Amino acid sequence: MESLFLTDSELTELTGFKTPAGHVKWLEKNRWRYVLTRSKQARVSVDYFHQKMGSTGRKTGSPDELNHATTLVEPDFSAIDRL
Repeated sequence: MESLFLTDSELTELTGFKTPAGHVKWLEKNRWRYVLTRSKQARVSVDYFHQKMGSTGRKTGSPDELNHATTLVEPDFSAIDRL
C-alpha cells in the first residue's frame, strides 16, 4: 500500500532541512498545507505534494483514460463523405 504522507527523507529532500522544525519552517514560508503529529513532525499528503508540483502522481494512466484521451482529439472523417 502506498503511503498517504511524504516520508521524513522526502520532506528533507523537498525542504532542504533535516529537522522537523526546519520542515515546518519551510512549509510555512512556502504556504504548503500540512498537519503536525503529536511529536511535532510535519505530515504532507502525497496527493497534495503532486498537486503542488504540477503532476497527477500517477505512474501511468488506466487504459480507459488513455483511450478516452485519444478519441477526444480524433477528427470526424465522416464529414468528408458529405462533400
